[in-house]
Amino acid sequence: ADPATHALELAHTLAFRNGLGNSLFGPAHSHLTAEDVQAFAKSAFASGNVAVLGSGIDAGALEALLEKSLGKLGASTASAASASAYFGGETRVDATGPQTVFVGFGSTGASSAELAVLAAHLDPTPSVKWSQGTSSIAAAVPAGASVRPVLLPYSDASLFGLLIQGQTSADVKTAGKAAVDALKSAGALKGEDLQKAVAKAKFTAATSFEGRDGL
Repeated sequence: ADPATHALELAHTLAFRNGLGNSLFGPAHSHLTAEDVQAFAKSAFASGNVAVLGSGIDAGALEALLEKSLGKLGASTASAASASAYFGGETRVDATGPQTVFVGFGSTGASSAELAVLAAHLDPTPSVKWSQGTSSIAAAVPAGASVRPVLLPYSDASLFGLLIQGQTSADVKTAGKAAVDALKSAGALKGEDLQKAVAKAKFTAATSFEGRDGL
């Protein structure tokens, strides 16, 4: 029911078709059988493919628990997977909730620092509460509409884009035009503006380690 979640899942499908993303939903129809799932679990959940992260627990206690619960896992080599490829495309769907548009692109290979800087530069979120962001998008977004950058890095590909939402199609069109114009002009970023974006990207990366997800 969340249009933003739905839009990002569609973006993954259009960009990479399969294999990437963190979908919350299973497809309405699947060619996989219960036996397929069992066979995959037997090969994937093996001692050579499992990593365990403990937080707030003694290492000895964690090892004892792992030996008791996972000690019987068989050995297996790493699962083979083909490299991700980018395809791209466009789609439109009917949905409830705010009008939502995602404009973006995928890139193959390791996630680059340039994409992090680009996301920081385009982010209209103000650094100080009750103020306006310094991004060129901030001043052009109508009241009640929003634009936020999305950067989702994976092991061999990344999805980057701008998620635009608003209550009316007119607001989304205005905000979307501002977002796309800012994205197109970002290639000329230099000087003090570039240094600000780099500093903001570094700060965002540093603060991401404060939560459990950052570990």
